[in-house]
Amino acid sequence: MMPEVIPGHFWQANSYLVGNTLIDAGIDPKRVEPYKDQIENIVLTHGHFDHTAHANDIAKLCGAKIYIGEHELQFLTDSALSLSSHFGSPQIPILAEPLKDGEVIDGFTVYHTPGHTGGSICLFREEDGVLIAGDTIFPEGSYGRYDFPTGSLAALRESVSRIAELPAESLWSGHGEPVTKGAKAHVMMSKRNLESGY
Repeated sequence: MMPEVIPGHFWQANSYLVGNTLIDAGIDPKRVEPYKDQIENIVLTHGHFDHTAHANDIAKLCGAKIYIGEHELQFLTDSALSLSSHFGSPQIPILAEPLKDGEVIDGFTVYHTPGHTGGSICLFREEDGVLIAGDTIFPEGSYGRYDFPTGSLAALRESVSRIAELPAESLWSGHGEPVTKGAKAHVMMSKRNLESGY
């Protein structure tokens, strides 16, 4: 089953609903209300405010637990790391459970993919090749910025090289339209562009 897209508006990142899990929580809680009885988990791909702004409200609405990569927890209490001030808001602390590389949640394996931030994660479901990439990889050979706090070009190259080994069939990024088939070609293009310094 393909993820259900809840597209972000303006500065908000896309959210995706897969099974009982909502991926990223920058969207208005009103847009999640129709799914409130379904959502048990909220997984944050990284700690930037456009992906986390409404995590607390959505968790309360749904009675859900919040999860984030184990190396990203500090973003949830630090305005400088989360970039919340760029969006005109203080960072309201978010309590989340850590996810480790290799853990499985709702059928998705967690991949620690530093680069855009030091603790970014991607989620991959092997049975149908669904890759939820946050801001690590975007379609058409693009990839996330690495000039924010804890970002690293070298780490991003390694992370994208690792993800390029997966048999991705579809790509669901933090911003923009999903790629519903042939996603491996987009991931490989991102890998080549990073390697060439594009």
